[in-house]
Amino acid sequence: MRWVFSTMGVRKTESRIPSGFQPTDLGEAVTSADGRACLVSFVAAPLAAARNNTYVVFVTDAALASSVQSFEWSFIEDGGTPTVKTTEFGQIDYAPAVEGYLELTVRLLDAASSEAASVSLTQQVGPLNAVLEQRIADAADKPGPGAGNTDVLRELVNDHNPYYLNVALHTPEAGDAFGRFVFSTLYDGALTRTPAARAAQVDRVAASLNTGAADFAAAVAPGLGVGGVRLSLAAMMLPPNSIPFTELPDNNAGNAAADEALRAKLAALGEDDRVDLFNQVRFPKSNIALCGHLLEALRDRFFSGVSFDDVLTKMSGRMGDWIALNYRKGPLHRS
Repeated sequence: MRWVFSTMGVRKTESRIPSGFQPTDLGEAVTSADGRACLVSFVAAPLAAARNNTYVVFVTDAALASSVQSFEWSFIEDGGTPTVKTTEFGQIDYAPAVEGYLELTVRLLDAASSEAASVSLTQQVGPLNAVLEQRIADAADKPGPGAGNTDVLRELVNDHNPYYLNVALHTPEAGDAFGRFVFSTLYDGALTRTPAARAAQVDRVAASLNTGAADFAAAVAPGLGVGGVRLSLAAMMLPPNSIPFTELPDNNAGNAAADEALRAKLAALGEDDRVDLFNQVRFPKSNIALCGHLLEALRDRFFSGVSFDDVLTKMSGRMGDWIALNYRKGPLHRS
């Protein structure tokens, strides 16, 4: 089976790995034999059958990038017939239908449709997480509160489980309070917008960077990705701290105006800096890592020396509420 789309080539957003990052910092990744291109999978194996996944090809060699005009993707599920798709730029979505092994090869084609390079990745495909499915079934059979939003839980547990479990504090703490806070933040972010809505927003930011089709400052206004990460907050609070730290008013009108001014500063950054920030929030693995780092940075600024166990349990959870509010709207000025 074959799908063919129009031709574009290598976009700016697929021409560089964020500075200081390796491809594996973004997701499950494999690099071509000559080192000029790499393939990154949003979800790390084992994948769950029938769940959508996104793949991105980066072409970091300028000469190769200038010659590539399209991308041919071949998916073979458990030794079956190849499904071949051709895309205009280096990104594609695919949902494996059967359990077993998924073999993916992407060929980078020039103007004559000849192969300029290729990258291959094999991933195991299994069932949905059995523990979660049993929990959902048990909740359905009992009166009272259920297991939560099942679509969100299935996404987090099946797609992002290794990512949020591996987010670590810079200074380790006993207990699982930090992990629970990260998971709660991700759950709220995924509950707010469907995967399709999040993907559409990411596509809008990509269009602003690649073609200028959308205003960058406006496109990044909401939080991006599964963690709902605000680029302006990340640029202020995390190295290299590319825009000055600015506290925002907590009233809605003042906050909106101050946030708009902050995003204008973000839009004034160099193109490489903006592309790097975008790619950090684009991929679930690095997005979730950023989420955790921002929660820690906000804790350190407002409640220095307080453990996350105390954040969640003391003062009736008001410290945790304040950090969550600042994650969504801050950093806020406390009068």
